[in-house]
Amino acid sequence: MDDYLLSPYTNLTKCMKLKKLLFAALLMTAFATTLNAQQYNTALGVRLGYDSGVTLKHFFAPASAGEFILAASPNYFLLTGLYEYQQPIPGAPGLDWYVGLGAHLGGIHKDKNRYDNAFLLGADLIGGIEYVFPTAPFNVSLDWKPSFNFTNSYNDYWFSGFALSLRYTFR
Repeated sequence: MDDYLLSPYTNLTKCMKLKKLLFAALLMTAFATTLNAQQYNTALGVRLGYDSGVTLKHFFAPASAGEFILAASPNYFLLTGLYEYQQPIPGAPGLDWYVGLGAHLGGIHKDKNRYDNAFLLGADLIGGIEYVFPTAPFNVSLDWKPSFNFTNSYNDYWFSGFALSLRYTFR
C-alpha cells in the first residue's frame, strides 16, 4: 500500500518508533563515549621512582578513581591515598591524563639518632598520563606527585616526586 494512503495514526506510530530508535542510538553513543574514559575497573602493580612500592587503582565512576600507594624500605614506610580525575586525550586512543589530590601517613626510622625518627602526615597532589594497552591487560603511567609534610622535623615539601607505574588491569 502506498504511504500516502496510510492513516494519520499509522504515520504517527512510524514517527514515534523512529524517534525511539534515534534516542536509543544517541544513548548508546553517549554511553560508549563515557566508557572510553574508563578502560578498566581495577589495576594492581608497582610504582618505580619516587615513593617506590605497590600501587592499587580503582575506578568508582567513569572519570573518578582512587589510588593507594604503599611505599616501604628498611628506613621508612608511607601509605598514600589519592582521589584522581581522569579523562582521555583526544586523538590518542588508550592515552589518558589525570590530576588528583590526597593524603599520606607514615614513618621514618634512622638507627643512630632517635631525633631523626619521625611520624609523617601530609597532603599530596598528583598529575600524569596513563596508557592502557588495547590487547593486553596492562597499563603504564608516568606522574609527578609533590608532597607536603605537616609533622615533626619533616615539616616541609617534596617536589621531586616523579614515578613510573606498571599495573595489571582487571577489566
